Amino acid sequence: MNADWAMVIVTGIYVVATIFICWANIKSAKASKEQLCEMQRQYTEVNRPIIEVEFHYIQKTWYVVRFVNHGNKTAQHVKIHLESAFIDSLPEQSIRKELERIKERECIIGVGQHYDLFIGSNKLRGNPNMKPIMGVIEYKSQDTDFQNDIFVDLEHYMVFYSSTTDEEKLLTMLKTISTELSSIKRALDNCCSEKKDTSEI
Repeated sequence: MNADWAMVIVTGIYVVATIFICWANIKSAKASKEQLCEMQRQYTEVNRPIIEVEFHYIQKTWYVVRFVNHGNKTAQHVKIHLESAFIDSLPEQSIRKELERIKERECIIGVGQHYDLFIGSNKLRGNPNMKPIMGVIEYKSQDTDFQNDIFVDLEHYMVFYSSTTDEEKLLTMLKTISTELSSIKRALDNCCSEKKDTSEI
């Protein structure tokens, strides 16, 4: 009788221990699976294209929306969809037409590279009908689709302060030198022609 009860107790302890071990194994497997999923998510997040929007004023003339790939993979099949309200608010018809055509096109943006979208010249400044730049940029990488919203409120954007770059200073200096050399050439040509006329006399 005592041996039977002892056997029941031992069996019960063994069953409880087995259940506890199985529960611990299931919990450990679940934690490992979650950790693996998180590692895969982090890897995918790091090894992907990341397109960010910048706003530029270049050559003291052009306003540009720049799409920069800050990720580690090339962005394929990049499509830019700007809202019609923004496009219609632009003052230059040629720019509006080009932005409408871009809706049907796509490009590739490599790692560390960018694509500039010209939205206007200096005529854009002070436009009373200006609407915020709104839209969506879509792109792919390794059969994965990505999509980012585009929003830049130009009316409340910080003021652009334009300054002359070293390149511009050098270009101005070269133009001045070229003008002076042209003047010297003309003077020498005139001098040579006068001497020729004198010798013929």
